Amino acid sequence: MRAALLFRCFRWVFPSMWLALCAAGVGHVAAAERVRIGAEDDWRPYSYVAEGKPVGLAVDLARAAWAAAGVDVELVSLPYARCMKEVDNGTLAGCFDTLRDARTEGKYLWHKRPLFKARIAIYGRVQGATATRVEPADLLGRRVGVTNGYDYGEAFDNDSRMVRDVAPSDLISLRKLVAGRVDYVLVYDRVAQEIARVHPELGQAFVQRGVLVEPLLYLSFTKRQPGLRTLIARFDAGLEKIYKSGEYARIEARWR
Repeated sequence: MRAALLFRCFRWVFPSMWLALCAAGVGHVAAAERVRIGAEDDWRPYSYVAEGKPVGLAVDLARAAWAAAGVDVELVSLPYARCMKEVDNGTLAGCFDTLRDARTEGKYLWHKRPLFKARIAIYGRVQGATATRVEPADLLGRRVGVTNGYDYGEAFDNDSRMVRDVAPSDLISLRKLVAGRVDYVLVYDRVAQEIARVHPELGQAFVQRGVLVEPLLYLSFTKRQPGLRTLIARFDAGLEKIYKSGEYARIEARWR
């Protein structure tokens, strides 16, 4: 009784201090419901920067899933290789979009349902191209353009015989291809289509010759931040919710 009376008096005599304590409490709760995730800054149409903000199919899907889970997400735009380093050292809670296979499985924490499925295609030059389909095995002995920090599936990534030419972006890899500096380039087909749309003179000079792999892509989460498993479970629940509500399909349709 006395404690309750003192409590009420404190609120009345020191209102500013009371509000400050309340704000501190609210801030603590908000911090527990907020997560910082890295989003690649140059992977159109999935995740890129426009007018200083992260946009893209994967960005919209991730935001919608977090919102459905009731978690406030801060998206940090940065190059993919750096994004994954930030996840490795625990600075960021997660990064997208990551190919999940035996090489990455043990390094990170994962949600259950993939964010989306995509296709890594094999591209060659239009000049001198034939109708013959290029299979992954045909890349042996050829100089193959890849992008720094990207994964291309176990078969390719674990094959030390593959001659890789590493570039900072898919766009630069395709420019190298057209210039004759590499024989083939590995790029997700929708990314290559977008590059061809934005750079039509370049798009006329390369052509899809085959398919390397069709992977499932995820948010990869760090193992260095405590309490993330609970947030990951909530993300899974949010992703499931937008599937069932039709929001997932509506977002996909906007980016077709």
